Amino acid sequence: MLAYYGKNKALKQYFKRAARMYQESQFLERMEHPANINSEAAQYVTDAGFDRWSRAYSPRNRYNIMSTNIAESMNNTLKECKELPITRVIDYIRGVLQCWFYDRRTSALKHTTQLTTALDVAIDGDLDGHVDLTIRTCTCKEFDVDQLPCANALACIRLRGFSFPDYCSPYYSSAFLVAAYSREIYLVAQPSEWLVPSDVTSKIVHPPVGCRSPRRPRKNRMPSFGEEVTQRRCTTCHRVGHNSHTCTYPKACTPSNGMGSTSEIGEASGSHNVL
Repeated sequence: MLAYYGKNKALKQYFKRAARMYQESQFLERMEHPANINSEAAQYVTDAGFDRWSRAYSPRNRYNIMSTNIAESMNNTLKECKELPITRVIDYIRGVLQCWFYDRRTSALKHTTQLTTALDVAIDGDLDGHVDLTIRTCTCKEFDVDQLPCANALACIRLRGFSFPDYCSPYYSSAFLVAAYSREIYLVAQPSEWLVPSDVTSKIVHPPVGCRSPRRPRKNRMPSFGEEVTQRRCTTCHRVGHNSHTCTYPKACTPSNGMGSTSEIGEASGSHNVL
């Protein structure tokens, strides 16, 4: 949306706040601001469907997840093996998953609490809702959407002397975290040991249609249109676009504050007086 209708910071902030609202009334109230700033942008996200990007209208449990960072993490992890043959890429992914499962399984087994460590301190909010502990719901909608007691539900649980973990989704428990990484990832056996179904071996796989580009394949992911890209900054000269290992500039005399050295600032402003 912002890619087509400009990088208006106010529009971006109002859109993010609206997307994270739990109640439909709060969502619609905050969507009035983007509409006043840019009616075409507001109509664009409306036509896309609120259920696709807003928490209040999501038909499924999002469990407080509002991004696709896991996909970006995989893209970044697999960047180094993209030039390899497909069989080696698969083996590389297998090795990465083995390391991840081992590290996370080891970390999960060290948990001594019923819930994961991150969720033991994730309770916050205002006490202005009506709670039904029987069906695990609250008028603030946080309890319903996140499957985790909100501040209102937590107050009721403590007042009644109930156990807080009993009202959390089991997916937040340490036991489920351990179970998620309990399976083993095995090495791929020799091709002679593979048990391939006959309906697979009978298929003929043709080469892809088209010619491969003569250029070297890209390693880095292409950013989406309008996406803000953070440039790396050299720790030697404090310029952007490279790092200290490839730097050809002399070392900066003074620490950088993100705007260049003091001499550069003076030359740009026409003054050499530094306070």
